[in-house]
Amino acid sequence: MIAADLSAEIRALLAEKVDTIPEMRRFLAIKGFRELHRRLEAAAEGKAGEEALRAVAHAMRVYAHDRPGLSAATFRNPIVDSPEWRREGEELGGFVLGVIAGVGLTGQPAIHALRILRALVRGFVMHEMASSFMEPVDYDESYGIAVELYLRGLSALQTKTI
Repeated sequence: MIAADLSAEIRALLAEKVDTIPEMRRFLAIKGFRELHRRLEAAAEGKAGEEALRAVAHAMRVYAHDRPGLSAATFRNPIVDSPEWRREGEELGGFVLGVIAGVGLTGQPAIHALRILRALVRGFVMHEMASSFMEPVDYDESYGIAVELYLRGLSALQTKTI
């Protein structure tokens, strides 16, 4: 019933059928991918190399704070998996891999770098939202340090034979 009520409320806004909870979750996941992709493109615009990747890493965190539901919806699970979800995810991933290529990583090392970045952002934001960091240190400062450590660590992937 809840899914049908939600579907009725937003049907006028949608060009696609959304009558069940799994359909709604797929819709929200795809919407999340599209919004995040636009935000990351805007953050990286006019930047290159580490500056672009730093901007993307910070924009990913901001998006997760601004749109926590849509951000969480983008993580893969059997309910949201669909050809459109995969396509949107591949487009977003391709964009970030392009930014990562700007710091000299391609192929498997770049995929590792993307996974590590996603884990860094998600883990950090989850700790922030749960208030599980007990120390009275500024979250923005800690995240900035984490991004810098990530950027410095990418050189280890450049020299690693995978």
